[in-house]
Amino acid sequence: MIAIDLDNTIIRYDRAFEAAATRLNCLPSGAPINKGTVKTAALAAGGNDLWTRLQGLTYGEDIAKAEIFPACVEFFSAAREELVIVSHKTRFPALGEPTDLREAARAFLASTPLAGIPLHFLDTREEKVAKIAALRPRALIDDLPEVLQTPGFPPATAFHLFDPDGVYPEWTATPRVRSWHEAARIILSE
Repeated sequence: MIAIDLDNTIIRYDRAFEAAATRLNCLPSGAPINKGTVKTAALAAGGNDLWTRLQGLTYGEDIAKAEIFPACVEFFSAAREELVIVSHKTRFPALGEPTDLREAARAFLASTPLAGIPLHFLDTREEKVAKIAALRPRALIDDLPEVLQTPGFPPATAFHLFDPDGVYPEWTATPRVRSWHEAARIILSE
């Protein structure tokens, strides 16, 4: 079994972040639009509360503007073992409209070729790691190094950092994959 994170690993939110940042008047100028640049602009414009509201819009109302990362569907099709999605996602945003973020993600996935893949939502990172430990996958693909660093992460599960924007260039603790093509080459051949 291979476990895969959802947000910013399967789902690419660049266009959704752009839409939410435009609405909240904190769109970065002169920088590529991605989670990192939008977060920096939101924090500078309105602090953590603005960033939190922006995330709620991105992962809720604006999720329809998101897309699946290139070659992710092909990875899922090529896998010869069970795949499961494990996501640390609260049901509702901490600030802003009370949109059901989990239902928004389910509806988004239902409109893609990834519909029907088992999906587990957990409220905290610790609960996510406990679920991964219970599932006992041979590998996890995730965009956050903090998941590997959470107490209880199962040592038998190989962690692969998904880093398409090169946010963690110094990462050497485990394999770092920059694309789903690279993930397929490394993980599916193991």
